[in-house]
Amino acid sequence: MSNIVGIDLGTTFSAIAKLDDTGRPEIVDNIEGKNITPSVVEFTSAKSYIVGDEAKAQIGANDENIAQEVKRSMGKADTKYEYFGETHTPTSISALILKKLKEDTEKAYGDIDYAVVTVPANFSNEAREATQRAAEMAGLNVNFVINEPTAAALAYAFQSGRELSGTFVVYDLGGGTFDCTIAKISGQDIEILTSEGVAKLGGKDFDQEILKLVSGKYKESFGKELDPNEFTSNDAEDLKRRLSIRDKANARISGEVISISREEFENASSNLVLQAELAVETALSRIDLEASSITDIILVGGSTRMPIVSESIKKILN
Repeated sequence: MSNIVGIDLGTTFSAIAKLDDTGRPEIVDNIEGKNITPSVVEFTSAKSYIVGDEAKAQIGANDENIAQEVKRSMGKADTKYEYFGETHTPTSISALILKKLKEDTEKAYGDIDYAVVTVPANFSNEAREATQRAAEMAGLNVNFVINEPTAAALAYAFQSGRELSGTFVVYDLGGGTFDCTIAKISGQDIEILTSEGVAKLGGKDFDQEILKLVSGKYKESFGKELDPNEFTSNDAEDLKRRLSIRDKANARISGEVISISREEFENASSNLVLQAELAVETALSRIDLEASSITDIILVGGSTRMPIVSESIKKILN
């Protein structure tokens, strides 16, 4: 049996899956034992680099040598990065991330024969071609490049364990992009009716709102600017996650405590949620579909775990 993998090359995290002996897809752990790998690359010299958790841990300590969120610039020929005198592009950085996924998988399961790589539905042709090039640079033989919402619908149809029939909304809010796709599913047959998205809308944008809140409160309390190394994007991400399960969370900075409430965070993030709502409404109106005609909603992406997002979905899709 051929060793075929599926890859989600994400803005913030990436993952690779294979078919098990029964033909069911399963996520492959990286060599660190985790099933997702941060899409972060730290350069340690002109020819050496680290990908994943260790690179992510250095955010705030070695930012000048760290590449992250490059997916948002895929296909943009004028985007360049300079590390230790070497020039890199979003494509070449993505290739390093894909190479780690490939090598970690092959250490456990042998050579990969073919790969299917997913991209946001709103990706331009240039971005899709850049993703394909990155995979080829990583040594992958790419069979298909498919839209992420389509992959989610396929997975949902396969893994539900029952015969699906109806009209489904795939609400995909990842680390960097948002897609709303409406699909008709009948068994294993999936017809994409329409897709609408926002190219720069994801968890990283919510992290920025946390950073702004903490910075503003710190300056108000102590009369000085917050050192970005004292409260990094990693810290903001952690605080955001805690606010999904509690009403208030604290940031500890140089022995001081800054408290952020969920209400403050949600007020600051309301414009981001509104962008997603407008995209969903556009998708529905394009095919003249009423919310009452929707069979179910498929949530994709860690950012959908935020209470403000689930409340928004309830409001616009009943």
